Amino acid sequence: MHVKKIAALGVVLAASLFGHSQPAHAGDVSNAGLTCFVDTRAFDQPTLGQCHSVWTPGTANNPSVAVFQAVNLTTGNYSFAWTNLETGQPIATCANMSSCKISIRTETSGDGEAHLSVKITDLATNLAKTVAASAYYFDGYN
Repeated sequence: MHVKKIAALGVVLAASLFGHSQPAHAGDVSNAGLTCFVDTRAFDQPTLGQCHSVWTPGTANNPSVAVFQAVNLTTGNYSFAWTNLETGQPIATCANMSSCKISIRTETSGDGEAHLSVKITDLATNLAKTVAASAYYFDGYN
């Protein structure tokens, strides 16, 4: 019995030494960002805010796909409202998804650019943040 009391006292003492932990902040949008990459055979990596890729024969398709992804969100319940910044129009096919894929052509067969934003809203607190990114697709052959 005496050993149990000593063990319990040790647990209480250890807890008091480490202090109180900060509560988790689920649904925090303050650090949210938007990454992108242009899908090529080069296994492009997502980058924050801006991305680019180069087309040459055999290395990618033209048109290709620009992939945008909301990142740095804590665990929570969010809504996502995507906007094509070139047209000002919402992107219905990406509604309430944390990622969005759109077609992109090189600058020799299109404008070679995709500019998107996403408004991320924490559904528990209604706090929101809008983040944007731009993808560029260059023709490295012509």
